[in-house]
Order: sequence, then C-alpha cells, then structure tokens
Amino acid sequence: MLNRIASFALDEDGAVTVDWVILCAGVISLALAAVGVITDGTEDLSGDIDTNLKNELISTSFEDDSDV
Repeated sequence: MLNRIASFALDEDGAVTVDWVILCAGVISLALAAVGVITDGTEDLSGDIDTNLKNELISTSFEDDSDV
C-alpha cells in the first residue's frame, strides 16, 4: 500500500495538463484585455466619424453655390 502512495506522489503525468491550463488562462486573459482596449478605441473613432459626417453639408445638385 505504501508503494502505491509513493508511486502516486512521484507520478508527473498530470503536471503537464496543469501547466497547459495555466498557460491557456493567461493567453485568454491577454486576449480579453486586448479586445477591451481595441473596443474603446473603435468606439471613440466611430463617434468622431459620426460627428464629422453629421456636420458635413451634402449638396444634392451640381450647381455652383459659391456665387450665392
């Protein structure tokens, strides 16, 4: 019985799985942080584009309005 416990304690087959789980959790955390930063930047940029497009004067004819 003591040999089985010692064999179980020295077995390292599952240690690689724990390493991969920790590594994958770190990669996913970095990816989520990057998505958060990119989302904030695109929201700001799309708001600026929306403001500029709303303030533009759109001409519906080919007449020259500079003489008016």
